[in-house]
Amino acid sequence: MLTDAQKAKWHRDGYLRLEGFFDAPTRDRISDFVEDVARWDVSTDKWMKWFEKTTDNRKIISKVENFLDYHDALRQTLLADGRIRAAIEKLLDEDTRMLKELLIFKYPDSGGYRPHQDIYHIPHKIPERMVHAIAAVAIDDAAPDNGGLFFTPGRHKEGVFPMDAGGVINPDLAESFEWEPTPWKAGDVFIFDDYAPHYSLPNKSDCSRRVIYLVFQRASTGGPDRAEYNRMKRAYNPPEGKVSDLEDLKKPNGIFYRD
Repeated sequence: MLTDAQKAKWHRDGYLRLEGFFDAPTRDRISDFVEDVARWDVSTDKWMKWFEKTTDNRKIISKVENFLDYHDALRQTLLADGRIRAAIEKLLDEDTRMLKELLIFKYPDSGGYRPHQDIYHIPHKIPERMVHAIAAVAIDDAAPDNGGLFFTPGRHKEGVFPMDAGGVINPDLAESFEWEPTPWKAGDVFIFDDYAPHYSLPNKSDCSRRVIYLVFQRASTGGPDRAEYNRMKRAYNPPEGKVSDLEDLKKPNGIFYRD
C-alpha cells in the first residue's frame, strides 16, 4: 500500500522510488532470468534485440523488447502477484493495461541516452498519448557512474518539450533544467511519468546497470494493444537481424549515443 506522502511525491516530481520492492532471493532470480534473455539468439518474429559496439570492438547486447511472453518464469516473478500493477493503479487512480516491456542492459562500456521523454506516441506514430507510467525494475544498483538515470523534478507537468526527430530534447533547453541523480538499489522499483524528462550517461564503470521497464497505459485510453505496438516497433525502429555488421549496428532508438 502506497502512503499519502509517496503519492504526493509522484504527483509533485513525476517519479517515485519504491525501495526493497523485491526481496533478495527474488531479486537474484530475476537477475538470473535476465541473463537467460541476454543469451537468446536473435529472433525474426518474436523478441527484438539491439546491440552496440564497445570501444575495444566487441559486440554487446544493448536492449531487448517483447521478451516476457517467451520467459514464463520471469513473467510470473514480475507480474503474477499484481503488486506492480496495483502500485501503478494507485498512482493513476485508474485501472491499467501493460503496453510493452523492454530490458536495457547497460553493461560496462555501454552508451548513454540523451535527455528525452518516453512519449511513445511521437516516435512510434501513435496518434495520442498512450503511456502514463513506466515501472523500472532494478536488477543492479544504479548510480551516475554506471549509467544511472537523471531526472528533473516537476517538469512532467509541462507537456511535450521541443525535440529533434530522434526524440532528443533541445540541448539548450535541457541544459537549463535542474537535473538530479536518482540512484537505486537492486530490487527497487522506480516508477515515472512518461512525460518526465530524463537521461543517462555512458557506463564507464565495471558494473552493469540492468533494468526492466514495464510500460503501462490507462485502461480508459484507446489505441494499440501489445501485439500492434510490437508490429509498429519493428516497422519504425527495426531490431538487429540474424546477420549483423559490427560497423553498422542498428541503434536501439534515436536518443542512444556513445562517446
